[in-house]
Amino acid sequence: MLRIIQIVCLWAFLATCVSELAAQNSPQKRLFQQWDKNKDGVLTKQEVPERARRNFENVDKNRDGKVTLQEHLSATSKGNPSAKQKKNTAFKRHQIRQEWSQEPKGFEREYFVSLPTKPQASWPVTFVFHGNGGQAESALRNWPRRLPGHLVVAAQGYERSWNISDERSRAPDVDFFREMVLDLEKKYPKVDLSQISIIGSSNGAGMVYRILIEADDSTKIRSAVPMVSSMVTEQYHDGQFWKRADDSTNQYDQKAHPPGISNILTIHGTDDNVVPYQGGKRGRTAVHLSAQDTAYAWARQQGFEGKQIPDEKGKTWKRDIIEYAYPQANVTHLKVIGAGHGFGRHSKNINDRVVDFIQSNLK
Repeated sequence: MLRIIQIVCLWAFLATCVSELAAQNSPQKRLFQQWDKNKDGVLTKQEVPERARRNFENVDKNRDGKVTLQEHLSATSKGNPSAKQKKNTAFKRHQIRQEWSQEPKGFEREYFVSLPTKPQASWPVTFVFHGNGGQAESALRNWPRRLPGHLVVAAQGYERSWNISDERSRAPDVDFFREMVLDLEKKYPKVDLSQISIIGSSNGAGMVYRILIEADDSTKIRSAVPMVSSMVTEQYHDGQFWKRADDSTNQYDQKAHPPGISNILTIHGTDDNVVPYQGGKRGRTAVHLSAQDTAYAWARQQGFEGKQIPDEKGKTWKRDIIEYAYPQANVTHLKVIGAGHGFGRHSKNINDRVVDFIQSNLK
């Protein structure tokens, strides 16, 4: 029984697909046919969506590199979705097709939408970006409850990551973000694209920085909240922002000029052993600026002409949470003393501050 449950869970997003096809007689078979792009009666690893692809070998029982209809039905017809999976079918699932060096034949990238629970004439939009190894649906978590009047969007990073520095993904993520915005406009006429906020944690914070640096001026970011990560030195050095001409490389070889002015709140713990608060190397090649240097770089970009606030000159906001504010530039940094790669006992205060920050910056 445990093995059956593991297979069903690993063949991850079947619950959503079955829900969408529930009115049809054989949803598992129809799902197989939908994935079988060349209609040859078997699924190759490249044909299945990413979240199922990661578990391809578990379903491919004879290890021949192909999944037959029988193997597919065996993996997906047993057991029932967990209560959590059933709940997640409330999220609307959409796809954007992209092609790049890792997926030359094209790949359907997922994003999930939680509709507002609070009635209103128009909907602000908040994007949530997961950390490395994370999943979009999990990233939504409590954000729809905290922001009941918002359309909340969580996108799935390729190989569960966002392409910043030394991640597995080489996907064109900023283009993915642009395409999501355009897709939302078509699918949800009530969205107000002048009211976009973006939240990211860890690797997802790197995605927030990429959007702020690289998105064109047709997309206005009202509020940005990158948490538990700072910019990598490839993105900012010598007083200049940088981007890549080719996302498939690590070469940040083009000067970048962030297109707009956003309200920015950065948050980082001093005992973070994944992305050091004081900056330095993380992973194989990534080198980060310090948390305070990152905030100051954005303050300078957005018009602040003074000196950086010294570490000892921050102001206490809550116990063990120190604030460094550049109000002239709409940039604030929160230093969470003793927190690691997460906020622990400070989580409620941090979440409340993020919600207040986003809500206060709406028109």
